[in-house]
Amino acid sequence: MARQDLRQRLADGRPLVMDGAMGSELQRRGVWVSHGATDAALGAWSATAMRDAPEVVREVHDDYFRAGADLAITNSFWTNSVKLGLAGLGDKAEAYTRLSAEIAVESRDRLRPQAYVAGGMAPPLGGREEIGVDAEHLPREFAMQARALKDGGADCILVEYIGHVADVVAAVDAVSPTGLPVMVGLRHIRNDGTMQHGESYAELVDALGDRKVDAILLMCSHPQAISVGLPLLRAAFDGAIGAYPNHGYGKQAHKLDDQHQWHSLDTESYGPAHLAADGTAWLAMGAQIVGGCCSTTPDHIAALRSVVPEG
Repeated sequence: MARQDLRQRLADGRPLVMDGAMGSELQRRGVWVSHGATDAALGAWSATAMRDAPEVVREVHDDYFRAGADLAITNSFWTNSVKLGLAGLGDKAEAYTRLSAEIAVESRDRLRPQAYVAGGMAPPLGGREEIGVDAEHLPREFAMQARALKDGGADCILVEYIGHVADVVAAVDAVSPTGLPVMVGLRHIRNDGTMQHGESYAELVDALGDRKVDAILLMCSHPQAISVGLPLLRAAFDGAIGAYPNHGYGKQAHKLDDQHQWHSLDTESYGPAHLAADGTAWLAMGAQIVGGCCSTTPDHIAALRSVVPEG
């Protein structure tokens, strides 16, 4: 049976289970994800796994699809030339981005053919407040990645880990020429439920105007903040909404050296049952897509799948 068009699936209103973390899961499995890091800043992170451990990336996708994920995100969060350049791999950005999609698509086709692959990308250095992200870098890198992800077989584009309204607009403009569905992932939602820098979802929707955005998701945020923010997002945006929370993945307290990853890793304090309970609550708030971000595992997604009906 042919895979249903993603836009039609979203229009039908049936819930989708997204996969969980990639970068922290690679770290948990022993992959070094701190190439190019300094004591002050994370380097290329999981992007270098496309060189060092593509088969482990495949194994992670396999495990999420076996857990029941309907939507997987490619390992292309920072496979841009700026971040890979910190590890001397800037010229590999397009190839690694395309490979990330090809690996995820192969896993999907083999294990869960009715599922979807989202081509993910984040701003080259994390956000406007960090040196190096400007009006040139984000559009250039996002446009390159979007083309490569489409060439690799991705079903949609997910521009994620974005905090500013203006950056969302620039990102959507950069990736829309692919013609693929576009999803947006908003990072670090505040405790009052608003966007990272206090902007409202109504401001975001107004700024997007008639641009086509198929889903807006709250991501890489504390579950409690997501629970406050989702009703606000639902009131402002008519399209599909969702959530994938972060927990227990913070900067190490010690100085980086070749014996330690940049991030500490906690997979215990927010267990699979916690995500299943939150996912159930978020669906009741109108979420259609639920999954996990940093430190969530295939066990988290299996638990979520157990409470989300198969579409």
